[in-house]
Amino acid sequence: MRIHRRTAVAVAGVLIGSLALVGTGAGTASADETSVALPSASFRDIVVDGVHDRVFVSDPTGGTIVVTDHDGNVIQQITTEEGAAGLALSADSSKLYVALSTIGAIAEIDTATLTESNRYPTGADTSPQTLAFAGGKLWFGYTVGSSGGIGSVDVASPAPTATLVPSGRYWYYAPALASDPADPNVLVAGEEGVSPATLAVYDTAAGDLRKRTERLFTAEPSISYLNDFAVTADGQNIVVAANNPYDHQIVRLADLSSNGSYSSYQFPNSVAVATDGTVATGASDYFVRTYRGGATWPTLHEYAVNGLQRDGLAWAPDENRLFAITGVSYGSAPTLHVLPDAGKLDTTLSLQAPATGRKGKDLTVTGRLSAAEPLPAGTTVDVTRQDAESPAGTAVGTFSVPSGTGEFTFTDRPRTTGDVTYTAIYKGDGAHTPATAQATVTITR
Repeated sequence: MRIHRRTAVAVAGVLIGSLALVGTGAGTASADETSVALPSASFRDIVVDGVHDRVFVSDPTGGTIVVTDHDGNVIQQITTEEGAAGLALSADSSKLYVALSTIGAIAEIDTATLTESNRYPTGADTSPQTLAFAGGKLWFGYTVGSSGGIGSVDVASPAPTATLVPSGRYWYYAPALASDPADPNVLVAGEEGVSPATLAVYDTAAGDLRKRTERLFTAEPSISYLNDFAVTADGQNIVVAANNPYDHQIVRLADLSSNGSYSSYQFPNSVAVATDGTVATGASDYFVRTYRGGATWPTLHEYAVNGLQRDGLAWAPDENRLFAITGVSYGSAPTLHVLPDAGKLDTTLSLQAPATGRKGKDLTVTGRLSAAEPLPAGTTVDVTRQDAESPAGTAVGTFSVPSGTGEFTFTDRPRTTGDVTYTAIYKGDGAHTPATAQATVTITR
């Protein structure tokens, strides 16, 4: 299980893959989404390796791990991973750990060679489902008979063995697990598929599970049928995705009290937190949305990826690429979506020009560059002109965009008759998406 898993109000009018149309100018995002059908029968978990530029997707039905690059290209299938369920990467990304739910073991895979190097049995009749690192150990949520529990493996020891660890409560199913990016000794466990939901926070520094706090969510907020949760990068909060309520709830890690929510729609089922704190939320039949760490407004980016799977979100280390898994239903062949610019705020660029103009006469074109928050001082837009004399385009100039209004104006003197097309390009920056807009004017004598 990845360190940021187990895992508001949107900006009106911002849609995936498009920007606003004003007059004759339209703005478009520069990066494209990629969707790749995966050669697997089902989906359970996804983690991203930033060292080797790999994405790992588990397939419990097929007993495989599908490996892609960060562009979604399938590189390999690691086979004979029986009941492959929860995934976790070592801190240095040298090892991938896989919960083998149908044979009671955890597999260790070398991420450089993509081959299995070790297997650690988890105990008779156990079915490990979920994984997370805390306190220097690998922890696993498992079922045995009609109940669940938590165990650990010290994978750094010379002879790793699994130990089933008392957690101080009864679990109906294998608890989902999450690490705390801000405190390596904290482990969060949650019960999925029951109403009301339960979260428990543990300290693992002594090698066992010492409960810090626990809560059954009967009210304020009332949470039932938990699907996913993740600890925020600062370790202050837990973001929860559950069938009820229809928003991603935020609770404080210290005492599990309510601390707000992210606006969503019915059946929120996924959440992921990037290393810089950016939060991604998703629901099965709604948008995937991203937010700046610590803020529930504005939406940075929004993607229409219908059929998002439970636990189906994961961030690339650059915090600007988000991966999502969709499918028609649980057990169907999944699709991997590569979502660019996920950590950047959407921008809107438009141009407005008169329908006609005269050859050799001044022509004034206005434009507007905007985002949900003011753009930084010094922002500029590059403008080019295409006409019969310069079909490949020629530079008109670079124009400053005032941070307050976002409006800019330029004057040009067309040299030929016919259609003249002006193209404005905003290159974007580390916090804002690029944008392009065009306006066409018919020039007469």
